Amino acid sequence: MGPHMINCEVQLVAEIEVLKSALADKHTQLLAMESACLQESDRQVELEDSIIAWQDKYERLYESHKRVQKLNQNLEDKLLKLVDRNSGERAQLTSDVATLSVRLAQANYNIQSLKREIFKKKESFL
Repeated sequence: MGPHMINCEVQLVAEIEVLKSALADKHTQLLAMESACLQESDRQVELEDSIIAWQDKYERLYESHKRVQKLNQNLEDKLLKLVDRNSGERAQLTSDVATLSVRLAQANYNIQSLKREIFKKKESFL
């Protein structure tokens, strides 16, 4: 073996060592990337679970909102019916009060007239 061959062999061994080192670095990087990927995968699962939980909460809240909205509409309808009925009753009561006031005034007038008549008859008998 000549010096040239030994020199080539040394260079090849050095190149092999450099390639082994680069391969080890790439392997370490690959392991780090796999680890990061697994962590991100776990995080994605957590986020998907969180999304499902929030969607469920939203759906329950929305259904509750619809029930409350329907209940409010029913209560508003009942209140409007009560207002209409009470308005009619109030108008009737106002009319009744006016009629009774007129009748009371007529009765008071009749009482006063009868008192005057009685007074006159008493005076005529005396």
